[in-house]
Formats: sequence, structure tokens, C-alpha cells
Amino acid sequence: MLSFGLHKKFGDHIRHLRKQKDWTQETLGEKANLDWRYVGDVERGEKSPTLETIRKLAKALKISLAELFSSFK
Repeated sequence: MLSFGLHKKFGDHIRHLRKQKDWTQETLGEKANLDWRYVGDVERGEKSPTLETIRKLAKALKISLAELFSSFK
């Protein structure tokens, strides 16, 4: 299981990518077929997304999984 620090860091990264597109959590949720509240939970590091959810987020953000993780610091 990932530590909270890593969850928070990943969530911050998703938030950064979402805001670069000037999207709300609702917009990202719609595009990723996820509930916007869940998107908020991921961004705050409160939820541990599955690989399928990470794939949905990357697809919605129009980046590959490789790009998502290579830009994640």
C-alpha cells in the first residue's frame, strides 16, 4: 500500500494537470467517467486510485500513462 505522502503527491499532480486545462473536478470526473467527489478525494490524497482509475484519469487528461508517471515527481 502506498503511503499517504505518496497519495498526496500523486493527487497534487493530478490537480496540477487538471488546472492546466482549466477544468473543474466535475469536468475531469465527467471526462474520466468518475464521480467528481472521488476526483477530489484522489487529489487530496484521501483515496488510493486503482490502476484502472489511473488509466481513466490519464485518458481524460489526454496523456499516456508513461507521460503521467514521467512527469510525476
